[in-house]
Amino acid sequence: MRQALALGLFFFFSSGLMAQVPGNGQPRPGQAGAAPMIQATGTGNIIAGDVAHARDDAIDDALRKAVQQALGTYLSSETLVQNYQMVEDNILTWTHGYVKNYKVISERQLDPSTYQVVVEADIRMDDLKNDAESLQNLLAKMGNPRMMIMIQERNIGENYQGAGYFDVDMTAAETAMNDIFLQKGIEVVDPSVIRQKLKKRQALAALSGNVRAAAAIGHEYGAEVIVLGKAMAKVATGVNLYGMKSCQADVTARAINTDTGTIIATASAHAAKAHIDALTGGTMAIKAAAGQVADQLLDKILKKWRAQYYNATGIELDVAGLENFNQLEQFKTTLKYYIRGIKNIYDRKFSGGKALLEVKMTGNARQLARELSNKDLGKIKVQVLGLTPNRLELQVVQIQQKP
Repeated sequence: MRQALALGLFFFFSSGLMAQVPGNGQPRPGQAGAAPMIQATGTGNIIAGDVAHARDDAIDDALRKAVQQALGTYLSSETLVQNYQMVEDNILTWTHGYVKNYKVISERQLDPSTYQVVVEADIRMDDLKNDAESLQNLLAKMGNPRMMIMIQERNIGENYQGAGYFDVDMTAAETAMNDIFLQKGIEVVDPSVIRQKLKKRQALAALSGNVRAAAAIGHEYGAEVIVLGKAMAKVATGVNLYGMKSCQADVTARAINTDTGTIIATASAHAAKAHIDALTGGTMAIKAAAGQVADQLLDKILKKWRAQYYNATGIELDVAGLENFNQLEQFKTTLKYYIRGIKNIYDRKFSGGKALLEVKMTGNARQLARELSNKDLGKIKVQVLGLTPNRLELQVVQIQQKP
């Protein structure tokens, strides 16, 4: 089914059948001048004689196709076909958020099982353009998240104190991991620049394992992922290497999503190097172990990164204005029914007319906010009071009780 949809998209866009704009000489979406009304045809299946529901489905189908047409202005037909599921989840699922208004210009029942409508829709081109650009960035970032590395290190003969982190531009472990990431085409925030600007208290909190502090630092410097870790080296005893020292190193690290503050990957490695000088041997062993950790982390991070956008992600909803538990259940049922991108809703807390919910969905919080603000949710009216990348603050202003 999805292959057929993707093939249909290819023929639709490659044939040049963009927006069907009434009138001559009017600009296409994205060109100078007022955005035209886009005309599109949709159909709905008549099930058990329910023509009214089929008409609603036909309107939804037509509006979706109108957004599809406008989207062709910003995304190539190749992008639309090759990344159909991404386009589906991140844009087409949220059709109503892009429609300012529309009118039905014709409608009819084609046969006993099909209802057809033709609509003219006024599309919010700025919002659509912004989300199309975000999707382009997303497709690039899936294989290339910008990363930041902070590793506290204790080599042989060194008595590590936290403040010593600022005595060098990059630790040996950071240098090794930085090299691995750059070889794989991953953009890395320069650790030496960070050291010049970071407040010591903030850095030491992150290095000691404070995930929130680490996420804040990474977010401040534009990194999607920050890697925190420790590297320690020592000389093995009881090993006869004819005057050489067996230098052993252990490196552990974890990768943190700076947007959510969650740990998305962990890794550890051990390495040994022989050298006449303990400090040099320790540095070599640390670099070897850090290189192994970098490879492990990168593999896990990229798998997680792709999964984050191909599968449902979590958004918190802080909902006020609910009088009782029944209204909460009605609210959840309404969201699942009307918002196509929502996969599941989990209760986290309900007290004093306020509910904290976790929504698993495709798309992002801004798209959900637009959808809630613009779509007819039947008996429920909702106001969006606050928005962050992973959280919405909502006020339910009207709920008509079920009869």
